[in-house]
Amino acid sequence: MKKISLFLSVLALWGASSSCGVGSAKCPSKDEVKTSVKELIPQDFTVESISPLKEIAGVCEVVVKVGVQPIVFYTDSKAQYVFAGSLISLKDKKNLTRERQQEFMKVSAEQLKELEKRVNLTLGEGKKYIYYITDPDCPFCKRSEPIIENWAKKNGVQVKVILFPLPIHPQAFGKSVALVCDKKGWEELTKGYQSPNQCEEGIKAVQDNLNFLSNLGVSGTPTFVGMNGKMHSGVPTEEDLNRLIN
Repeated sequence: MKKISLFLSVLALWGASSSCGVGSAKCPSKDEVKTSVKELIPQDFTVESISPLKEIAGVCEVVVKVGVQPIVFYTDSKAQYVFAGSLISLKDKKNLTRERQQEFMKVSAEQLKELEKRVNLTLGEGKKYIYYITDPDCPFCKRSEPIIENWAKKNGVQVKVILFPLPIHPQAFGKSVALVCDKKGWEELTKGYQSPNQCEEGIKAVQDNLNFLSNLGVSGTPTFVGMNGKMHSGVPTEEDLNRLIN
């Protein structure tokens, strides 16, 4: 009911704004937005962009980032109302919100260096590469792996794997540690390798991955980071993977 009420409130706001015939909104400042939404976003965040929404007069698009994760929402000129959700163009069936999120899903050169320190195993060779953040028991990762393997082989791309076991998979941490301790590779990862070897080095490495990636804003698997810093979350298409190396 709250979501419906909020949606209707925003529709009313948009309708009132459109009636004045102004083609763009005067948008609030970054400080105004941060003050307005800080109670809605419990983590530390930065306001990356505020701009008039071209598609709907009187509405402003806001992009904030929690770590590396962008959040896109919409507000009025005084930041008194917020609408969070996907904006779909019915004309061409495009998810404008998702497209905007993809533009801002990027890590810095320094963060790429930190990712490189945490690579646990690799697939293939090549001058081009991507980072594949995975949980050994993640079903979406399992769906992704044949796509990744075929794409990497076809394009000469090295896949650098960083293990990120999620709490929702109780055995994933132990499997991740065993892969590190026993120095196993891609084949063992894809087949669900496990062993009783829980060496201190492996525990430390996997825990370091969890700490760093959580602080970076990674919250799920599979997550991909390209050599160009661009990111993708979820089961990828070849087009999604191509974006990470171009």
